Formats: sequence, structure tokens, C-alpha cells
Amino acid sequence: MDALRRLIDRLFAPGDPRAVAELRRRDPWGIRETLDTWLAAPGREWARQLDALARFVWPIGLALWFAWNSWQRVSFFVDRTFPIGIDSRIYYRGAWAWVHGGDPWEAGVNVLGTTFHYAGTPVTTLVYAPFTVLPEELFTLLAVSAGLAAAAFTVWRLKLDWYWLLFPPLVEGLFSANPQILVVGLLLVGWGPASALATMLKVYAFVPLFGEARWRHIALAIAANAVTIVLAFDLWRAWLGDSADINGRLLREAFGGFSAFGRWPLFVALLVALLLLAVRDRRAAGWLAVPALWPATQFHYQTMAMPTMTPLLAVLLAYPSFDIPAPAILADVLIRLVAPLVVPWVLLGRRPEFRLGARA
Repeated sequence: MDALRRLIDRLFAPGDPRAVAELRRRDPWGIRETLDTWLAAPGREWARQLDALARFVWPIGLALWFAWNSWQRVSFFVDRTFPIGIDSRIYYRGAWAWVHGGDPWEAGVNVLGTTFHYAGTPVTTLVYAPFTVLPEELFTLLAVSAGLAAAAFTVWRLKLDWYWLLFPPLVEGLFSANPQILVVGLLLVGWGPASALATMLKVYAFVPLFGEARWRHIALAIAANAVTIVLAFDLWRAWLGDSADINGRLLREAFGGFSAFGRWPLFVALLVALLLLAVRDRRAAGWLAVPALWPATQFHYQTMAMPTMTPLLAVLLAYPSFDIPAPAILADVLIRLVAPLVVPWVLLGRRPEFRLGARA
């Protein structure tokens, strides 16, 4: 009962002062105070009116941009006969195959002659295995419902406007019922067991945990993942033996992915930029690292940027193009690094002060 009460407190209390109170910074570029100071000066009524107009038009335009791109993305899948909840079906079939003595990584869903295979880790397979007692259609319905609940929780937790439920990467994740949407919600709960479960669903969930320095959560997650080696040693051995083939096939089926992985000059530039950002804002770097660098990323991986969203990322990450996310994140990181120094200098004449140290 105490554990349940603590979880409820995490979900509905005003916030954890360490990790939850400022999950989404209102000024990730660090320039709003400077702009407000500049706008408040006499003789700048025109600029204040322009700023007010931009504040009024921005959410309307962004909501329409989200709605259009979400419609286009979902239509793309529907026109090509992708079933609703396709990813939940893939995960279900992988776990079902293992439970019944088969090879989970040969399971998948066929669409127009192409099979999209299960590529989850042994840990993920164990998490899904108990649900194979349910019929596939019922499990898919539950997975879609859980994704909707997680999406609503994420938008509420980050204090985003509700039109963010139309954010195209989020919509795609909901259409496919990919556990990525659950992972974001679980990480935002700010509770150790929820964080551990997130890492068991998607191993890259460790990255933002490191970014937020949730060391106890990380220790618990490592222990939970390690237990699965004892529970399913043969499954781990089979996965390790075939990991090169599994990961290579995943990369092909993801068409290379949306991140910079495989485009090595861009990858190196992003890696260096994120390391520099981590010196000033480790938390932001942790949330951006996965959509920027992780191999075989899909469009819905960009929901990992939601806790540290900026106007630039909101616009560019909403467009489903393989060529956009990595350069967009690089540009955004450079703005985060340079703007707090340059904007006060340009607008207010303050000389830049170079400071080391990550923000909490």
C-alpha cells in the first residue's frame, strides 16, 4: 500500500523537486529574459506588438502543422495496409514464438510482401511473455489503449498544450502501438520501478536517466535487467549469437533510421555538440541523444525530445523525413550553446561570460 501511495503521489503531486518540477524548461535556449528586457525598453511598442502577435499565432499554426503532418503520416500507413497496432503485434508474436519454443526474431508482420521482424532484446521478450496468454487482438487493443493513456500523461506532465497530442511522431507511435510511447511516460513518472520498466522495454531509456543523474533508478534498472539473464539464459545466448544478424536486419527494415547513425561526419559533429551541451545542460543532452545518435531510429523515437522541446524542434521534428532530424537537433544544440552568450551581447551589450557546470 505504501508503494502504491508513493506512486499516486508521483503521478498527481505538483512535482518532484529534483526531476519533475521542471521537466520541460520554458526557456531551453536561455534567451527569454534577455528578449523581455529588450522589449520593455521605451520606443519598442512595435516589437512588443509583434511579439504578442507571434505568441497568438504560434500555437494555431503549430497545431495545424501537427494535424496536417499527422494526417499525411497515418494516411501513408493506411494506404499501404499497415494494420493499426502493427508494432504491438510484432512484439506479441516475438514473445509468443519464444514461449512456444520458437525463434522470437523470426516472428513478424507481413505488409505487402515485406516482413517487419521482431528485434526486441531478451529483456523485452520476457516483459511481453506473460501477455501471450491473451489473444493477439485483445493484446493489441490493450497496447493501443495504454499508448493513448501514456501520451495524455506525457502531455499533461510536461504542461504542454493539448494539441501536442497531434505531434506527428507521437501519433505514429500511437498508430503502431509502439512501446516507445510508454517509455516516455514511464520515464516522466519519476519513480524507480517505472524507470526500470522503461529500460526493460527499450534499452536506450538508460540514456535520459544518465542525463538526469537518476543514479538509484539506474542501479535498480541494471539489477532488473540482470535478473533476466538468470531467468532466460538460453534466450540471452541465442540473442548474443545472432545479434549481428538481428541488428543488421533491423537497420535495413528501418531504412537506416532517422538519426545520424551511419552518416559519420554528421554523427561525430552531433556527438561533440551533445557532449558540449552536457557540460551546461546534461539533462537536455540526455533526452536529445537518442533521436540524434541511436541506430535504426524510427519516426516515433523523436518523442524523446518532448521533455526538452524548442520551437525549432517542434516544427522540424514534426516532418517525417529521414534527412531532417539529425541536422535539426544539431542546429538546436548549437543555438542552446551560443544563444545565451550572443543574444545578451547583441541586444543588451553584455559581454559574454563563459561558465562551466551543468544545470540541474
